[in-house]
Amino acid sequence: MSATTDDERMSAGMNFLTHPVRRILKLSLADALFETRGFMSSNVASQSKLERIGRVFIGGFNASLAAGDLVAVLRYIDGIPLAERGFAVEGATMAAAVVDALPFSRSMLPQCIAAFNSDFTYLAHVGAGWALARVPWQRKRILAALDPIHGWLAVDGLGFHDTYFYHRNIVAGWRRKQSGYAIHVYDQGVGRALWFVSGGSVGGAIRLISTFAVERQHDLWSGLGLAMAYAGPVADVDALDALKAAGNDAGHFAQGVAFACEARVLARHVPEHTDQVAREVWNETPYELATLVRDSRHGLPNVETDPPRYQSWRDRVAHAFVHSARRIQ
Repeated sequence: MSATTDDERMSAGMNFLTHPVRRILKLSLADALFETRGFMSSNVASQSKLERIGRVFIGGFNASLAAGDLVAVLRYIDGIPLAERGFAVEGATMAAAVVDALPFSRSMLPQCIAAFNSDFTYLAHVGAGWALARVPWQRKRILAALDPIHGWLAVDGLGFHDTYFYHRNIVAGWRRKQSGYAIHVYDQGVGRALWFVSGGSVGGAIRLISTFAVERQHDLWSGLGLAMAYAGPVADVDALDALKAAGNDAGHFAQGVAFACEARVLARHVPEHTDQVAREVWNETPYELATLVRDSRHGLPNVETDPPRYQSWRDRVAHAFVHSARRIQ
């Protein structure tokens, strides 16, 4: 399937929007352009790849917004190449949560979360978080539909959303979440989005992170590691350069990489850049890291704890990196 055909498919999703309110809510493919967003332009190849990811997300959002039922959403998602499908799922789940806020709408979000549970659960939960920014009055309803542990990824999605659309405010120090554990997950989403804001430039991302308060940086590094390993693209030694720059936060950066590998393996498609980052940072394959992530979740309490189980899970993976004899020094 060619890139042009895929873009036509994304645009076509907009043409079926018949509900007046849904037409207003649709996103333009131009929203993914660096020129529109005001992102840094590092090189043509990186910019093209990251803009493409944005368009796939928007295509998923608009298709889900226009869909009459879950079957139509899944049909659209199945037509997206596996390498990019997770981004379409993210957009589609965001739209499902937004549609649920409309009068006389079906409850689409729980259906999407269930449908994507076996292969794109992480992306679906992140996508639901984008909706928290667009329909904040639906917060309780959105969070109630999510997995108790994966549900924290919705706050990650909120952080990504705010940085993607308002990166100048975020870099200037503003953040929507101001207290509690949510501020950490929010910043992990900010860190993911900084990879896009920097135009896929590892040097640019490092510089951006350095401008934030020190106490926020470990979460930002985690998000950056996840974005580099999941979304790419990365050049040779980009991951190693980021790992060295992370310094004492290297374990957090590596944890993000490992979580990205788990998400890719779960979806049954591991791109070359994911394999590259996994080997550069951990000296292990994405499949080995996915096993580590899954094993690290075993034994978590059945009820919520302080810190939350999600953080304990992340900590176990980060500690595994710090104490790993196989990691690259």
